[in-house]
Amino acid sequence: MPNIFLSMTLSEPRIYAVAVIALAVALHAYEQLAKSSTPSAGFFLWAMVPYAVCVLVLARSRSGIPAALGVSVAFVLDLLAHYDVFVNPTSSTAALALLAVPLWSALFFAPAVMIVAWLAVRRRSRAGNGAA
Repeated sequence: MPNIFLSMTLSEPRIYAVAVIALAVALHAYEQLAKSSTPSAGFFLWAMVPYAVCVLVLARSRSGIPAALGVSVAFVLDLLAHYDVFVNPTSSTAALALLAVPLWSALFFAPAVMIVAWLAVRRRSRAGNGAA
């Protein structure tokens, strides 16, 4: 069985996606190690679920653009949740965002953005092939 990660070309969208995932790992490690009273590997892994979905898409697609946009959306939502929970909490239930955001990112937002991006890339490549 060939290794799908070794066969990927390192395009700019793929490098960008990996860089954003590295930033997400740093953000969630910081939350667990510096901001949490009891660090949890489970919560860290839960926060990484949307990025795992994007890595699967990144590994399976020819273009890295959908995955790059998916990780971007997931990271922006994580930054908003981080701000809402750790910087400017407005209610006692603000910490629930740390549970809800990965779920919504993995099930709805990142996949929706990746599907739209995939359709746009597909349409663009078909238009480019038709013009030649």
